Amino acid sequence: MAIFKNFSDASLRPPAHDHQPPAKASAPVTWAMLDIKAYIADRRNATTAFGRTSNGAEIQVTFCTAPPPAVSYFCVWCPEPSRVTEIATEPKIIAAEADVVVLSLGLTSSGSCFDHGNRDIFIYKAGGGEKRPSLNRLVCRCHHSELFHNVGILHHRNDDSSPDDDQYHVVGLNPSEFPWQFELHISNSKAEHWSHRTVSLDQQHRRSEFRHSASKVIMLGEGGLMGFVDPWRGILVCDVLYSTHLNYLPFPLSLRHNMKLHLDPVIARDIAVVKGRIKVVDLSGAFVSSGWKATMWSRTAASSQEEEWSMDFALQIRDVLVDSNTLHLELLPELKDDVGNGTSRKNLEGLHLTHPTLSLDDDDIVYFMAKVDPWDKRAWVLAVDMRNKKLRDVGVFRAERTHGIALSYTQSRIPKYFSTAPGVKGGLKRPRKFLLENPRKKRSGIQLTDDIAYAPMQHDNQSSTGDEDGDYMDLD
Repeated sequence: MAIFKNFSDASLRPPAHDHQPPAKASAPVTWAMLDIKAYIADRRNATTAFGRTSNGAEIQVTFCTAPPPAVSYFCVWCPEPSRVTEIATEPKIIAAEADVVVLSLGLTSSGSCFDHGNRDIFIYKAGGGEKRPSLNRLVCRCHHSELFHNVGILHHRNDDSSPDDDQYHVVGLNPSEFPWQFELHISNSKAEHWSHRTVSLDQQHRRSEFRHSASKVIMLGEGGLMGFVDPWRGILVCDVLYSTHLNYLPFPLSLRHNMKLHLDPVIARDIAVVKGRIKVVDLSGAFVSSGWKATMWSRTAASSQEEEWSMDFALQIRDVLVDSNTLHLELLPELKDDVGNGTSRKNLEGLHLTHPTLSLDDDDIVYFMAKVDPWDKRAWVLAVDMRNKKLRDVGVFRAERTHGIALSYTQSRIPKYFSTAPGVKGGLKRPRKFLLENPRKKRSGIQLTDDIAYAPMQHDNQSSTGDEDGDYMDLD
C-alpha cells in the first residue's frame, strides 16, 4: 500500500520554531498566523484533542503556536498506526474564530479525496480553564461543497461565564439563482441541527450586473452580525440569526478601481476586524520588487452604511526603514543600500512582497510574505509598522507546500484560549526544537517516505519533558 500518496514530502516534516522575539519570549500568545495546511505528525501537548472520522478511525489534532512573524501550525495524526494511511491529503483550515477552528479532512477509503463529498469536517474547540480541548465531526445534511467557501464562525462566548455556556454557529453563504440572492446555511452547536433560508439585497442592488464573490467571513460586533467579504468589491452584511435582508458595504472607490480580478486576492488584500474596526490592507505592485505600495483603510464595524472609509496609512517600499533595531534582520538575504539622499541604509528593494496579513493586535502592523522570486520555496514574513514606516521583525516561512503565491496562513485568536487541562501541570512555554530521529528509523511500525522523521511528543504526566523530546509548546 502506498503511504502518504497525496502528501507533499514537506508535510511530514513539521518545522522547529526557533524564532522568538526577546520581548515576547515569556509573554502569552494572544493570536497567531496559522498555516492552513496540516502537518502529518504525532505531536501531543495541552492543545491535543481526539475525534473519529466517518470511517471510525481515531485522529488527533495538535496546535503549535508562536507569536508572529513566526507562522504557527497544526498537526494531524492517527494514534492507530494501521489507519494513518486513511488520511488522504493534508487536512486544511476552512474557518477560525475565537476558540473554534473548522477543519476539513480527506479520506482514502471514500473515493477521490479531492471531492468535497469525500471529506469530513471537524470542529476543534480550545478547552479554556479546566476544560480539555475537543474535536467533533460535523454532521452535515447539505452538500459538503457548500461548506468549503464563505464559511464563518458566529461565536457567543462570554469570558465571564462558565465554559459550558459557550455556543457557536457554523455559517455558510452560497450563491443562489440571482446575483443579489444567497442561500444561508447555519449549524447550531447546541441544537446540533442545520437551518437554511434565502437572504437577499434590497431593491437598489437587484440588477443583473451585481457581482459578489465572497472568500472570507468576519464577525461584526455583538449579536448575529456577520460580514461575507469579497476582497475586491466589498462586504455583504447579514444578521444570520434573525434576518433575511442583506446590507452591502462597498470598499472605497479607489480600492474598487484597483481591482485585480484575474489574481488571487491573497496576493494583494486582507480584511479583518480589530478592536471594533474593519481594517483593509491593499498592496499594489506586488510583483514589482522595486515599486510596491501599501495602504490601510478602516471604518467602525458596527456603524451605519453611511460612514465613510478612512485611509489611515500609505507607504511605498522606499519609505520603510530597515535598521539595526529590526529584529532578526540577519534572516533576510543581503538587501540593497539606498543612497539616493546621500545616506546609506538598508531597504526592501529586490524582494517580492505579497500575502499582506493584518495584525489582530491594535498596533497597525501588517505582515507581508517576501520572496526573492515568487516561485521560491523559501520565504520570509516581514512585520511592517504602517504608522511609523519601519520593519519591526523578520520571520522565516517554509513555502515548500505553496505553489507560487497562494493562501498559506490565516489569522486566529485561538492561542488566547489555550490553557492547561486537568491532570497536566504548568502552561505553555517558549519554543524548543523538535528532536530529529535517524532518517531511516520507523515510527509506530511505519516507514516514513521523507528524508527526516521526527520523534513523537508524549503526554506529560506532571514532569518536565526536558530538552530531549521538547515540542514547540512544552509542558512543565
